[in-house]
Amino acid sequence: MKTANEHAHEDYEALKATIEKLTADVAALSHSLTDALKTSAGRAANDIRDGVKSAADEIGVKGKASQAAIEETVRERPIQSLLAAFSVGLLIALLFHKR
Repeated sequence: MKTANEHAHEDYEALKATIEKLTADVAALSHSLTDALKTSAGRAANDIRDGVKSAADEIGVKGKASQAAIEETVRERPIQSLLAAFSVGLLIALLFHKR
């Protein structure tokens, strides 16, 4: 028959083994979670980069279209365009004029 001390020692060894296994499982889970987060962050960064590039391309296209429309307006109505530009410049000068 085993003594109480021997049972306690067996329980201690079993508990020690369980804690070692749990520690290894937590470490493996931590590594898996870190890898998953890195992958997720990488995908998010790529999505953001693609979205910014798409927006920049769209702004470029719209900017060129606006420039073409302004150039066409200036060709069609040069005097009115000159007066409008002068008026805007005068308004800006009055707004920023120090008194």
